[in-house]
Parts: sequence; structure tokens; C-alpha cells
Amino acid sequence: MNLDKFEQGGAKLEELAAPEVRAKAPHAHRGSVPLVDSWIFARLAMTIELVNEALATYRFHEAAQGVYQFFWGDFCDWYIEWVKPELQTADRDRATLAWKNLFAVFDAALRLLHPFMPFLTEELWHQLPQRAGAKSIALDHFPEAQNGWKNPRAIGDVAAIQEVVTALRTIRAELKVDAKKKVAADFSTSDAETAKLVRENRSAIERFAVLTELLIVPRQDFDAKSGAARSTSTFDVHIAYADTVDPTAEKVRLKKEIEGLQKAIASKEQQLGNETFRNRAPEKIIKGLEATLAEQRIELKKLQDRLDQLEQNS
Repeated sequence: MNLDKFEQGGAKLEELAAPEVRAKAPHAHRGSVPLVDSWIFARLAMTIELVNEALATYRFHEAAQGVYQFFWGDFCDWYIEWVKPELQTADRDRATLAWKNLFAVFDAALRLLHPFMPFLTEELWHQLPQRAGAKSIALDHFPEAQNGWKNPRAIGDVAAIQEVVTALRTIRAELKVDAKKKVAADFSTSDAETAKLVRENRSAIERFAVLTELLIVPRQDFDAKSGAARSTSTFDVHIAYADTVDPTAEKVRLKKEIEGLQKAIASKEQQLGNETFRNRAPEKIIKGLEATLAEQRIELKKLQDRLDQLEQNS
């Protein structure tokens, strides 16, 4: 339906999804590839490598699961929803870029899916423009990961945004806020890069979390006394929806989370305090545990502060 609307403006499917157009993806807008496009091609590269390696070693279940996670999770749940506004934006250049990148990913995803869903992918493949003489998706090249697609930074940035959205969705679910009801939320972080990332992608977060607005507030102005809040070692989010918050239930939840974190911290402290373990474990493992322990201590402090606030106000 979105494509029909876009074609009414003069665009043609052949201009957006021709084989030579797909081969040049990801396409850039004003000199740079948008974050979400860099991310989906990076995830595509990771999935292609996973699937090829799994098929080569006859681990068909892993290949199928990898394609499923990419197509259903990354492509449908996140990517398409993220770029929907761009597909119909008044900026025709931006919209054209969005369509070109979307079709390129879709074509690669169909070829990845073909060994597992041959008939459906064959039918959909023929709906896209193909080279003259092309007879079947089964005779097309199986996708190969391009080095230019790999982008750890984009993977990390979108993972951070997804973590913010997930935290906000969790609050909504626990508050039993109607799925279509928009509410306001606060976001706070002491990390300048995270603040910049969220600010630049605020509209996407607001759509994913169904918000009227996401206010980015300084750490000292973050007010979690009403409504509900979630914290990580990097950021805090808060939805002030006081009418539906049960302070007693929120305190029970916080105490449960605190107890779980205390156990996890104690376990890591014991492990890291064991000289035998430290002497035998690879340095990478020890550093990973130390980093996780530091993050969990920060989270624990935030949860304890939140619980103290609730108990003082009750």
C-alpha cells in the first residue's frame, strides 16, 4: 500500500528495485548511509555468515533460526517499522533511498530464506524486477556478506536504542497502559554519546514506545518519585503515569530485582576473589566479569535509591 502511494508520485518499481540498484546498496543520503540502513546491512552480513557456516556444517536448525531471527525480528519488527515514515516523507530523495535500501535487503532475505521456504520465496522473488532471462530464485546467487556492510558501531548504537525502547515498553506493560495510549517519558544519562544518540533518534523511540514525547533531562533533574522508572548502568527512563502505579507492587518488584542483583554481584565477587580462578581464566574473561560487576553495582545503587524514595513517600 505504501508503494502504491509512492508510485502515484511518479516513481516506478524498476527504479527502486532493479538488480543493478540492489547491487549498489546500501545507498547514502547526503553523503552518509542512515544509521538504521547501516545497521540492517550489518545484521544482514552477520546473518549471511552465520547461515553459510551453519549450512556448511549441516547445522540446519541453526541456519533456519538465524534467518528467522533476521527476517522476523530485525527486518520486520525493527527495520520496516523504523523506516515507515521515510517511505512516504515529502523529501522524495530520502524516500527513494529508503525504498532502494529496503528492496535490496528484502531481495537478499528472500534468497536466504529460499532453502527453507522454496515456493513462497520463489513467488515473491518474481514480484521484484529481475535481469533478462532470470528463471528462478533457485538459480540466483546465494547471498554473500560484503565487507562494506560490516559495521560494529551501527550494531552497538541500534542495540542501545533498542534497550531504551525495551525499557519503556516494559514500564508500559507493568503499568498496564493501553497499547495505543501515548504517554510522556523522561530519559537521563551521564554519557554524552548516549545522550546524542537518543536525541538524534528520538522520533523513532517515541514511535516504538508509543510516546507523546521523550524528554531528555539532566541526571540531577530526573524525577522518579511518581510513575515508574527503569535503570541500567548507562541510562534511566521514567514514565509519570501516577494514576495507574501501585506503590506497594512497585516496591515488591524493586525488592525482587535488588535481591537478584545482590546475588549476582556476590557470585561475581566470589569468583573474582578466587585466586585459582584468576590464575587460570583468560584475561578476556576476567575483564568481562569485572566490567559486568561494575555495571551491576551501578544498577543496584539506582534500584536502592528508587526503593528509598518510594518508602519515604509512602
